Amino acid sequence: MGVHDGDGVATAEVFEWAATIPDEIKASGEVARFLNDVASYTVRKNKKDMSSSVECYMAEHGVDGEAAVAAVAALAERAWRTINQSCMEMDPALLPAAQLIVNMTSTLKVIYLGGRDGYSFGSDLNDLITSLFLDPVCI
Repeated sequence: MGVHDGDGVATAEVFEWAATIPDEIKASGEVARFLNDVASYTVRKNKKDMSSSVECYMAEHGVDGEAAVAAVAALAERAWRTINQSCMEMDPALLPAAQLIVNMTSTLKVIYLGGRDGYSFGSDLNDLITSLFLDPVCI
């Protein structure tokens, strides 16, 4: 589903809705930030990098890295719930546009599956992409 498929996804109503930066869009950004921070927490930090949400949580709550990772992962889960709840309560005419946000956010589960940072280290996704698109499927 896209803006050119004739389903009327890119209507004036959708643009007005998106311009208000609704909860779905905010929560999608939160999911992205939190999953990235959890995945990259174990990777060595560059001196010029800003503190991640995991590091901020550790400093603010005086907990170790493992507890902070669990808490930030819970924040990502809460953001997903916000997306789901908002989609259930929205105007049905806006659902195709909201589905685009849900679909884009869902790709993050693949990129950061199991705590890996497939965004920064794309080679981590090689096996997955190979299995999806190149390996034969047994029927």
